[in-house]
Formats: sequence, structure tokens, C-alpha cells
Amino acid sequence: MNKEGVKKICFVASSGGHLEEISRLKGIEKAYDCFLVTEKSDFEIKNFCDKRYIVPMMNRRQLNFLPKFIWLFYRTLRILLKERPDFIITTGALVAYPFCVVGKLLGIKVVYVESFARVNEPSLTGKLVYNMSDLFMVQWEDMLEKYPKSMLGGGIF
Repeated sequence: MNKEGVKKICFVASSGGHLEEISRLKGIEKAYDCFLVTEKSDFEIKNFCDKRYIVPMMNRRQLNFLPKFIWLFYRTLRILLKERPDFIITTGALVAYPFCVVGKLLGIKVVYVESFARVNEPSLTGKLVYNMSDLFMVQWEDMLEKYPKSMLGGGIF
């Protein structure tokens, strides 16, 4: 919570479609104190969270993935300790995992929204954070079978 008593939200999304999806939550973003964490890329969303943290884009198949991923956990801890959000809301993908893990360890509520593109099969990030999420939302009714404790939120788009 910030000084004025307003809840603080950390929005986390990889670049591209995940970032596009989370930007559709403008109504939430306008009502709360927020900041956005995303990857460095050419894809940019305007008019969504003035405060931003940019982390390097990563690929699980790259040779230097492991050291970069470990560094991302360190960066995540620094960001979350500095900002002290009440909630983390994420649409995935890779950049979201450290924020969900570290956030839970710090007592921050985690809300995961499975990607709109996931109609029949769960994402890797979704599978990893399903049990640690305080609220897990799917956008397609068929995904309730894959994630029985999830909530159908309908499409963000």
C-alpha cells in the first residue's frame, strides 16, 4: 500500500502478446498505484503504468540462459523490495516466473491470467505457477479442465 492507502499492483508481462494482453487491464491500472515489469524489446505499450522496469529478454534455449535467469531472480527481489506491491498480476511468460516465486516468499498476492492464446493446452509458465497463485484465471472454458481450481475470467480482448 502506498502512502495514500491505495493498493499497489505490479504488472508483469513478457513482450509481445503477453504485454498486449496485460495492457487491456487499463481499468485496473487507472484505479491503483502500479508499475510494469517487462522485457526490453521494440514492442511498446503507451498509456499503461507510468513507472516501468525493463529486464533483458531471455530465451530458454540460449547458452547463457541460466546465469541470466539467476540474475533475473536477484533483480526481481530488488524491484519487489523497493516497490512493496500488494499484488502481482501477470499474463506470463518467462519473466513472470521469478516474480511469482519471489512475490509469494514475500507475502505478495499473485494473480496469474493464462494467455488468451491458450485454448486447449496449458502454458509452461501456467503449469509452474498454478499452485502458488492466489487467483488463477483462464480465458477459455475448456481450460477449466486443465486447471480445476482456476476461475473463468473470459477474454481480456
